[in-house]
Amino acid sequence: MKAAFKLIDKLLSESHRPMNIMALDKVLTFGIPFNAPHGFKIQSIDEHEIVITLPNRKLNHNHLGGIHACAIATLGEFCGGLGLLKSFGISKYRLIMSELKAEYRYQGRKALTGKSQIQFDKEKIQNDIDTTGKSTQTVTATIYDSDSQVVATVTTTWQIKKWDLVKTKNQ
Repeated sequence: MKAAFKLIDKLLSESHRPMNIMALDKVLTFGIPFNAPHGFKIQSIDEHEIVITLPNRKLNHNHLGGIHACAIATLGEFCGGLGLLKSFGISKYRLIMSELKAEYRYQGRKALTGKSQIQFDKEKIQNDIDTTGKSTQTVTATIYDSDSQVVATVTTTWQIKKWDLVKTKNQ
């Protein structure tokens, strides 16, 4: 597991290279099995923004033929989480979502794109982690259709915690 986490951190640190984004896409599709059927595709990752697409395909549809609300929420979650991973890494810190809120504006019926800005106070988060072992951060992703219409806004709150402070059932 540690080797996979280090690989993800390396790919994220060099995400300006298209081949690294393709490799990261494959690693995360395998590493997050819940996301695999949706067909998410990482488009770009830089110091300021994460962009991920969700195809308009039958597997992602609801009973009305539009993109399912849960697929849209998962797209927003993925954007937010990846932004935090880019900033803090997964080999040193465990990220876990503690809250998700989705505000839907209208039914998405085309391929969707999620965009999340990386604009949080990294110094404050790092200070919280250094003093208490954990921090929380809220991230917002905006979901657009292929006509640039805003379909939804997804807000996720994440707990960032040092791995050595994570307790599991077996401990």
